[in-house]
Amino acid sequence: MFPLPFKQLADIIGGRIFRGPQHETIRGVVYRSGKHLQPGLICFLDPKRFSSSSFLKHKKSSGVVAPFGSERQIPRHHPLITVPNVTKALWRLIRWQREQSRAAVIAITGSAGKTTTKEMLASIAMQKYPTLKTLGNQNTLYSLPSHLFRLNSLHRVVVLEVSPPHLRVQCQYARPHIGIMTNIGEAHIGNFGSLNNLVRSKQQLIQGIHPRGTLIINADDPGTKRLNLQLFQGNIIRIGIDQPADLRATHIRSTNGMQFRVDGIPYFIPTWGKHHVYNALAAIAAARKLGIPAPLIQRGLSRYAVPPGRLQPLPGINGSTLIHDAYNANPSAMIAGLKVLKQIAGSRPAIAVLGNLLELGPYTERGHQRVGHTVARLGISQLITVGSHARTIARAAIMKGMPPERIRSFSNLQAAAVALPKMIVPGSVVYFKASRNVHLDRLVFQLKKRKAARIADAAA
Repeated sequence: MFPLPFKQLADIIGGRIFRGPQHETIRGVVYRSGKHLQPGLICFLDPKRFSSSSFLKHKKSSGVVAPFGSERQIPRHHPLITVPNVTKALWRLIRWQREQSRAAVIAITGSAGKTTTKEMLASIAMQKYPTLKTLGNQNTLYSLPSHLFRLNSLHRVVVLEVSPPHLRVQCQYARPHIGIMTNIGEAHIGNFGSLNNLVRSKQQLIQGIHPRGTLIINADDPGTKRLNLQLFQGNIIRIGIDQPADLRATHIRSTNGMQFRVDGIPYFIPTWGKHHVYNALAAIAAARKLGIPAPLIQRGLSRYAVPPGRLQPLPGINGSTLIHDAYNANPSAMIAGLKVLKQIAGSRPAIAVLGNLLELGPYTERGHQRVGHTVARLGISQLITVGSHARTIARAAIMKGMPPERIRSFSNLQAAAVALPKMIVPGSVVYFKASRNVHLDRLVFQLKKRKAARIADAAA
């Protein structure tokens, strides 16, 4: 693990030192970008992303790993290791880095709740162990090196968020002991063609867990029941609320967060929604496998940092409360959020601002209709839709009996931004949800900034 002598690094990646002191110490790795080059770092030069000319402006002697034949293109002040293939050399180093660690690795995937579950479990693990976690929601194969290169000899737990289509490869390098499947729903189904294809992609997590490892799944989730568990030799823990399960949440109630019990032990999470109780159950199950006692699990859950844009409460204009849930969306997550809106609003006006749901493929029409039916059934006070697909939500709500005069549809974000401030009555609870590319968060923060500006004006 880092720091590494230059010579040892060359041996690990199968490279040849072209120039540079063999015993110079390398503190870390830069790849896919040269902007952080500095002495003590080694840069894996990907010819597809930046040319050797980008090194000319760097006067500091950062190390470089480059393909055979590129020696003359790298300025002489950079120590240089040449390899047949830079990408393969990078992954050889990642494999070696992982092999040096004795940490327990937990890999988390699913259609929704990955980042929240990761944050919950990492917060719990930190109460007892030095813990490394995925930064933000960087869950692709190409972000895995940046996480594993931060791994050091002190870490005892690693909590990684992973995602298709490269789950199998991520597991080959991360080698997880515990796998968490939060759920399998419609998110990104358009990228896979069908739910069956999506299930097969998620199946790769099960195939990638250590043979004697642990798999944690949601017993209440219909999509998860499509997984083939017959070949898995390890331990399976089922979590749930409604169906029989190894870990069940009971006595669930909403206050300034969610309170519930597991085996008689009370827990609290500082966010709303039954769907987040499932995330907490998965984190509790993994924490128990890690030998973390209940008091530390309770403390970790109560203190976890709610990821931005996931049911995030913000002050709004006219004394309103904005619920920013617009980081991303799929039909099931949007429906869960609408239930939270109705619950939090109580007798106050409940306004839903909903945008296009993307990457649903042939499920697009049906998915938006499901949301519209839920809006009508819950008795949401006012519905605002943004985008062409989201108009289906409005039509479906009308079909189920919601009065048309309580619905406004806008073709784009700019039109909604002009009209929405006039539609928010005093004391409203306003919920925002859409796929990320709709950029509904811009509307959220525009309304929040107006609130802040009025306070500043009054103070002046």
